[in-house]
This record gives sequence, structure tokens and C-alpha cells, in this order.
Amino acid sequence: MHRLILAMRTFLVLALPYFRSDDRWPGRALLTGVIAAEFGLVYVAVEVARWNARFFNALEQRSWELMTPELFNFGLIVIGAVLAGMAQYYFGQALTIRWRQWMTARYVGIWMAEGRHYRQGFVDRSVDNIHLRIANDVFLFIQRTHELGTGLLGSLIALLSFAYMLWGISAIMPLPLFGVDLSFPGYLIALALAFAATGTLIGHWIGKPLIPLQFDRQRYESDFRFAIARVTDNAEPVALMGGEAVERAELRRRFAALVVNWVDLIKRETKLVGFSAGYAQVSVAVPTLIGMPAYLAGAIPLGTLIQGGLAFNRVEGAFGFFLAMYRKIAEWKAVIDRLAQFEAAMVEVDRTDRPGMAIRLTASPDNHVAVSNLVLRAVNDGDVARVPDLRLAPGDRVLVNGPSGSGKSCLLRAIAGIWRFGEGTVSRPPGLRVLALPQRRYFPLGTLRQALAYPTPAEQFTDAEISAAMETAGVGRLAHRLEEEADWSMVLSGGEQQRIGFARVLLHRPDLILLDEAVSTFEDADARDLYRMLFEKLPQATVISVGRSAVLAGLHRRIFDLAGLAQASLRPSPAAAPAGAPAAP
Repeated sequence: MHRLILAMRTFLVLALPYFRSDDRWPGRALLTGVIAAEFGLVYVAVEVARWNARFFNALEQRSWELMTPELFNFGLIVIGAVLAGMAQYYFGQALTIRWRQWMTARYVGIWMAEGRHYRQGFVDRSVDNIHLRIANDVFLFIQRTHELGTGLLGSLIALLSFAYMLWGISAIMPLPLFGVDLSFPGYLIALALAFAATGTLIGHWIGKPLIPLQFDRQRYESDFRFAIARVTDNAEPVALMGGEAVERAELRRRFAALVVNWVDLIKRETKLVGFSAGYAQVSVAVPTLIGMPAYLAGAIPLGTLIQGGLAFNRVEGAFGFFLAMYRKIAEWKAVIDRLAQFEAAMVEVDRTDRPGMAIRLTASPDNHVAVSNLVLRAVNDGDVARVPDLRLAPGDRVLVNGPSGSGKSCLLRAIAGIWRFGEGTVSRPPGLRVLALPQRRYFPLGTLRQALAYPTPAEQFTDAEISAAMETAGVGRLAHRLEEEADWSMVLSGGEQQRIGFARVLLHRPDLILLDEAVSTFEDADARDLYRMLFEKLPQATVISVGRSAVLAGLHRRIFDLAGLAQASLRPSPAAAPAGAPAAP
């Protein structure tokens, strides 16, 4: 019972926010339409049972006069069934679309904000393939909720409607057995309940392992799809290095795990399907067998026997709803667990009291960027570097040096506000505009115009601004391709990609620029030219660079040497700083 209450509580936490959102009134209206249509379908089913009683009584009496109006009534029932079925489908699908739109936008908004999509991979690695949880699990959650919700509602309405009918039939239908009438008030309802309860308990015993198996199925499917997508995204390095054999082996390994789970799932579902099929056939015959002695004894007409059988099946079906839907319930429960895991992970990512994640991002009282008592820590809680106090004024330019693994990129991430592992304080002026050119270059899907304007919408910049930035960064020859859509990380050369990055900086004109190996593909002279161009165009921007010291040292005013766990040092650049440059603290 506790697990059931917990599952329902989790479901409500996932489902209720939509019906309290800005889209709540259309959602509530569509939900009302679904419920009304479900009432209509049950009403049609009740009328079908009553029609069967009248029609078969007329058939038993061989009375054409009694049968003729029933044929007309049957036509009306068919029209009602068509209208109720169409309404139920339309309202249900419209609700599914709106609900999925809202829920997907909400989850994407939670995930793709404040660096959560980046930090989550370090905080809780058990929550895998979040992109597929948003794409697949949200849809499955809403789809199964709609199917199971309407099914359960229909079962409850049918239970009340047909139980009333079955109670009346129980009063006029004796249960003769060995010359003794064993009937009692509502005995048909009791028999339907006992039959359904027996089937449900056996079905639950057989199908209980389906819930963890369905959970693992979603995980293995997502793992396999992710591996294929990753190889596709990295097709060039895989092909250049001839790594196809390794990638095939990894894909086979992941698919093999999927198949093992799939086989276990099929074995368990086969047992449940077999039992359900036998149960369904027996349930058709049971009400007829119960009413047959009374019919043969002449106590009831044929119509009452048929009507009683239909009512018994509907009451038994309502009681046996969970058995009939067990496979979908198992899948629904697994999806709920995955979405709840996602929401819990997003809360965990934002925790400020998490052990090991104590770097604080605060507002600077002046227009300086400052680092105070900063210790950079790796994900496994091992210290990477100790950083001395550092203050950067507008227009300051600092080159960060250090051996591989000394924490250079981590320092840039901490200043950007996305690296919280460690301790200390990073202070930035409120409203500071920050733009980073990371070591791993990235281009969004879409046109070259959007790739240049990233991370803001392309509409924010005019053609003249984009053309000027491209020309200054040395990629003006690509201007005629601005509206072309392509995978630009595959189309552009490494040098072109890095020049596009500098064009982005010129477009956005940020206050703080973080450059991580931003000229790694260039010859020394070209690298210096790009940096000089940047400093000339944006003289008031604060620049922090990671890159080749021999090439970039003379272009920066200060050099920051990271020495890992040893005390880092800050010193002036060997080149003379420009007039008016801020002095080192």
C-alpha cells in the first residue's frame, strides 16, 4: 500500500503542474471533453445491453413487430457510438499535444538553463540520456496516462452502471444447483468480483517483474540510440583514426544488453499474455454458464440471459481493469520513475550545500572581476589547483599558463559560473556580459547566420553587422552562404570554425571574453593577428586566455601561472603593457 501511495504521489507531482499552468484552461476544457466522451461511451454500452435484452426477447418470440423498432434504435445507438468515439479520440489527442508541448518546454527550460545540462553529468551520472527522457518518456507518460486514465474512468462508470443492472437481474434470476436455489441479493456482482479478483491476483503475481524490466528497457534503448548518435556526430575522427571496429564492438555490446533485457521481457510478457488470453475466453463463457440453468428451467427469457452475460462481463471487466492493462501499467510506472529521477536530478544540481561544490558566484561591488581563495577541485573531490586572489579591471588581459591538468580550463569554467567543484568565491559585476570560446568548438543546428549569432537568435543582428564581423574575422568569403543550412562542424575547416568564433565575439561585444585554445589551429603570425584585431576592436573588454605561451605572452598584460597544487603566481607580461593598462595587484 505504501508503494502504491508513493507512486500516486509521484504521478500527481508530475501531472498536476500542467493543469495549474498558463495553459490550464484549455487543458481543463479538453480534459472535461475526454471525461464527457467517456461517459457517453459507457452510456452507449448500457443502451447496447438493454437493446440486446429487447431484441433477443423479440427474436425468441419470433415477433417482427417487436424487432422493427429495435432495428431503428440500433441505428441510433451506432450513431451515438460513432460520435462519442470521435469526441473521445479528438479531445484526448488534442490534450496530449498541448500537454506534451507544455511539459517538453518546461523540461527543456529546466535542463537547458544555468548550465544544468553541463553540471548534471558530474553531479548524478545515474540519470542517463536525459535528452531521450525528454523526447520519449514525456510522450509515453502522457500517452499512457491518457490511456490508463480513460480506461480507469470508463471502468468505474461501467461498474456503477452495470452493477445496478446486474443487481436487478440477480433478483429475477435464480441459481438452481442440485435442486437448491443458491441465489442471494446481488450474487452476480459478488461472483463477478470474485472472478476478477482471482484473475487480477494471478496476473499481478505473473507480471510483477515487468516494472523493473520496463525501466531497464527504456535505459538500454536510450543507451543504444545515444551511442549511434555519438558515432554520427564524431564521424570524421572515427573515420580518420579507423576506429570503426571499436565503435562496432561498443554498439554490439550495448545492443546485446538491450537484447538480453528484451528476451527477459518477452518471456515474462508471454506468460502474462497467455494467462490473459485464457482468462478472457473463460470470462466470456462464465456468465452464460451461470445463467444457463435458470434459462433452461424457463425462469428467464433469452434476452435476460444475454443482457445478464453482457452486464456480468462489463462488471467483471471493470474489476479486472488492472489485469487487462498490466503491461501498460508496468511501462507507465517505469516512465514515471524515469521522469521523477530527472526532476530529482535537476534539484540536486542546484543544491548549494552539496559536499565538494562550494564555489560561490557573487555580485562584485565595483566593475571588476575577482577571484578570492579559490580552490579548484575535480569531480572525484581531488584538488586540482589553488588560485591566489585575482582582480581584473575592464580592458585587462591575462594569459593563463600551466601544464596539462593544472586546472586552466576549470578556472575559466569557474569564472564563467558553470564549475562549482571546489571552494572560494568568484565575483562579477551585475549584468556582466560574458562570452566564451571553448576548446571544443560548437555550432548549432540551422543556418550559418545562426551559427555566427550563437548564443543569441540571429534576428538580433543586421546583415551589415554580420558581414562586417565576418570580414574582420577573415571569413568574409562565406557571406554568400549565410542562409544555407548544414552541419557546420563538418563543413568548415578548423581554422574557419575558430574565425567564426572570433566573429561571434565581435558581434556580441561582451564585457568578459574567455578564450580556451581559441587559436590552436593557426600559425603563430595568424594567431597574433587575430588577437591584435580583437584587442583593437574591443579595447574595454576583459580577456582571459588559455593558449600557447610563446605566441600569446607578449599580447597580454599579465601572465597567470597555474602550478597545480603548488601556489600559483601572477606576473606582468614580458612585453610592455599599453599605456593606461591596469597594474597587477
